[in-house]
Amino acid sequence: MQTLIFCILTNTVIGFIFKMFPKYGVNTLQAIVVNYFVCVVMATLTLGEFPIESNVYQNNWFPFALFLGFIFISGFNITAYTFQKFGVTITTIMQKMSLILVVPIAIWMYSESVNAWKIAGLLSGVVAIYLTNQPQEEEYEKIKKLPKWMLFLPIIVLLISTCIESTLQYVQMTFLEGNGGLKFTATLFGIAGSIGLSAVIVGLLLGKLHFSFKNILAGIVLGVPNFFSIYLILVAISEGWEGSTFFPFNNITIIILSAIIALIFFNEKLSKANIVGVLLAVAAIGLIAVGSL
Repeated sequence: MQTLIFCILTNTVIGFIFKMFPKYGVNTLQAIVVNYFVCVVMATLTLGEFPIESNVYQNNWFPFALFLGFIFISGFNITAYTFQKFGVTITTIMQKMSLILVVPIAIWMYSESVNAWKIAGLLSGVVAIYLTNQPQEEEYEKIKKLPKWMLFLPIIVLLISTCIESTLQYVQMTFLEGNGGLKFTATLFGIAGSIGLSAVIVGLLLGKLHFSFKNILAGIVLGVPNFFSIYLILVAISEGWEGSTFFPFNNITIIILSAIIALIFFNEKLSKANIVGVLLAVAAIGLIAVGSL
């Protein structure tokens, strides 16, 4: 349970760090790249030695680290573009809705437990995610003006989140043991950072990006919780958490906690639909918990 709690906290913090970037004029791409290298440093400090070995490519999990590294950096750009075109609300919904695919995949691939309680909790969680992040009318009006091909962007965001969560569970259950989780996490972040750094260098040379120390600082602030948000998923799976239980708990609770923090610290008002969504999310967690006993 401790692992789940820390995973929820780190993921929630990440959302609010991203929210502060525009306020301070942070270049998100540069901060993200710095963040990935900070994640490698965090893995090094946690392990007590540099986690990326010279023969890392010989590990049977390396192709998956390479794949996720590419997904992390490319997926970020797609998600960021979707935030710009569709707004925070709809993009967040699609990110957290990944559980509607992740849970069936986990049940199918690993023969995880399934019962009426867990199914009811999952369905309640899906409705709760929507109500807690119910889009405003102006967002719908904005979407109507977009080219039709852009309507696929939120679906791609959903698939990216599903791909990351399902791949992490597969790698942990199939290949990793001992400190393998730290090495795998460091490697995928290192790959993502290297790809992103190439893009930043090109951008700086072409004059499309401008260097600023605040981007480095923002990347450091982001990197610490981001490392644990991924690594703790592997730890949770290694501790015996079923993916069909862990991911709903994780995603739904993040929504609840984010709504509460936004209300208390950012004075964001909750509509009646938002309040119903939060209460339904609490009920969903209870149902999933009962179904997991």
